[in-house]
Amino acid sequence: MSNAENLSNKVRRSAASAKSLLHSHEQDDADTQEYLSLIASLHEEWDRLEAMGSISVMPRPRSIMDAIIAETRHGAQVEMPDTDLGPYSMSEFSLRALIRRAVDSVPGARSLRSSFEHAPSIEEHRGLGVPKVVSCRISAHGAVESLPQLAQQVRAAVREACDKNLGVSPTVNVHIEDIHHDD
Repeated sequence: MSNAENLSNKVRRSAASAKSLLHSHEQDDADTQEYLSLIASLHEEWDRLEAMGSISVMPRPRSIMDAIIAETRHGAQVEMPDTDLGPYSMSEFSLRALIRRAVDSVPGARSLRSSFEHAPSIEEHRGLGVPKVVSCRISAHGAVESLPQLAQQVRAAVREACDKNLGVSPTVNVHIEDIHHDD
């Protein structure tokens, strides 16, 4: 086979591959549009049934009770800033766990409890607004040399955890409530 024929075959294969790739992108776009259309029609149907009062889309007493139990166990839902993928919220329990982990990551500090002050929530959100102030009550190890420095380290750890994980920058208050001596 000559170099010209070999080159010609490579060009044909490259052109066929490019057409195939273009076709697959066009197919992906078409599939995405079809999916979005199906989702939109599902929402329209749900809204229509809800407006008619159809029991098939109304909450059942048991599911309402389950929601009340979950809220009691995990706390209210806390609104978070929207992400590129849309809005989200998290439970107070999860928020407290994040703060506890941040405090406990500071050598010589142990989280005792935390509380929050929240911004007003948006009208569509039934829970609490975005946390604006985090108050941490901690225990300091007896061997800590500087309590103000420990408080500043806790404050920095909590702010970093909130920024990195939640995209919020609350004011962080630290209250050293106890001294502990165990490891």
